[in-house]
Amino acid sequence: MPDFNIHLTAGVLTGTAMATAGFIGHDLDPIQAGAVLILGATGGLLPDIDSDSGKPLALLFQLVSVLIPILVYPHVKPGLVTDITFQLCYFPIFYLFINYLACPMVKKMTRHRGMMHSLPFAFLSAEAAYILLDSSGKFIAFYGSLSVFCGCLSHLILDELHAMSLKFGFIVVVKRSSGSALKLVGNDIFSTFVTYSLLLLFSTALVTRLFPDLIPFLFTGP
Repeated sequence: MPDFNIHLTAGVLTGTAMATAGFIGHDLDPIQAGAVLILGATGGLLPDIDSDSGKPLALLFQLVSVLIPILVYPHVKPGLVTDITFQLCYFPIFYLFINYLACPMVKKMTRHRGMMHSLPFAFLSAEAAYILLDSSGKFIAFYGSLSVFCGCLSHLILDELHAMSLKFGFIVVVKRSSGSALKLVGNDIFSTFVTYSLLLLFSTALVTRLFPDLIPFLFTGP
């Protein structure tokens, strides 16, 4: 399968494309465009969060343990006193939690090429990115979530392409791993159920943010 560097390169390229589109099309400033690029690079690695071991997994969790607290911080900030002493506790605790509690749990509960290598997971990641970025503006949220989705998609497509090879230069040979990345349902019923449950939850939250009058309308009518 493609190695860490190939997936990282693909993520950087997709992130760069989304950042350029946002910079030109909707006047994202250089800092915002840089954030979109970083999210695309992260998306390019994200499906491998279910890998069992290795330096790429450790680096990915190091990256996630930095990005997630930053993305969550604006949503925590309004309800708490967020002076420097709070930040000194907040960021190290998040870092330790993700690396030493969440990471071992993910390793134990997932298997490589499971539901994290799937289209629903790519959509779930994009929706989570939009919700977390929404406070920074609609355009940055849109391009950031699209960058995450395209990064994840590049990872899945590369894995599928690697599952095919040419024999005698023109005969396409499909390996046993074909179809294990661009899938809708995994082999494990529980992980499939959890993924779709989270997707439904995040989709509902996203629709509520985008169309705040829609949910009351569905229940009460015009």
